[in-house]
Amino acid sequence: MEKETQNMKRLVVLLLILPFLSGCLFWGKKKGNPTESPEELYKSGEQALFSRKFGTAKERFKKLLESSPESEFSRTARLGLAEAYYRDGDYEEAAQAYQYYLELHPLSPNSDYVQYKLGMCYYKLMLPPDRDQSYTEKAIRAFEKLIRIYPTSPWALRGSQILKECRERLAQHDIYVGKFYYKVKEYKAAKLRFLSAYNQVKNGEVAAEALYWLGKTYEELGEKEKAMECYRKVVKEYGMWGDVDKAEDALEALKKGKKRKKFIFF
Repeated sequence: MEKETQNMKRLVVLLLILPFLSGCLFWGKKKGNPTESPEELYKSGEQALFSRKFGTAKERFKKLLESSPESEFSRTARLGLAEAYYRDGDYEEAAQAYQYYLELHPLSPNSDYVQYKLGMCYYKLMLPPDRDQSYTEKAIRAFEKLIRIYPTSPWALRGSQILKECRERLAQHDIYVGKFYYKVKEYKAAKLRFLSAYNQVKNGEVAAEALYWLGKTYEELGEKEKAMECYRKVVKEYGMWGDVDKAEDALEALKKGKKRKKFIFF
């Protein structure tokens, strides 16, 4: 058990310094041997991983896990296999491998790191705001779980920074859909989308845009006071937003009781 823990720590440390070593590492070639021990398979897989020979690394780790699933090297090999998928850009397979690792080893000392990498897999798979956001939602859940279970972990700190980006992406999607509903005069549906977008982020330019469009929607729903409240909040709290002048104009028009000209932009 102690040796297994040492192997795990060594792998994680090497994974962290790989970007700095990839240009200068060199490992000698080692031919496959049907009688290779679990330790030999693991070491050759590790060498291939840090030489960026990801195909070989995956083959070595898989062979170890198939031939010696109960070996003291199996847990570290599972993490190595997940890393090989991730570094090879195969984020779907990597996500499955990280998830499987967490299911098999929930009490692993590296669970916080693995949970972080699971979130990063989904983050890498996220699509633009006008596309399906299933991966964004999965990334959010993964990072929220990381922060909830490992609040003091340095990986939780990194995850919280990425989580903010994920929430902004989801908010941008809600704004995109909300604008569509606004355009076709489905104002109640638009309101729900703009509210969702604002509640996702609460600050920054995305929040300002959501609040501005929420104000426009309230106008169309005949809720003048709520519209004015949205515009005031944009002007007061989001003065650096590039389109803050639109909120100022809208607020001034409502104060004077003027009917503003409608416009749509995407």
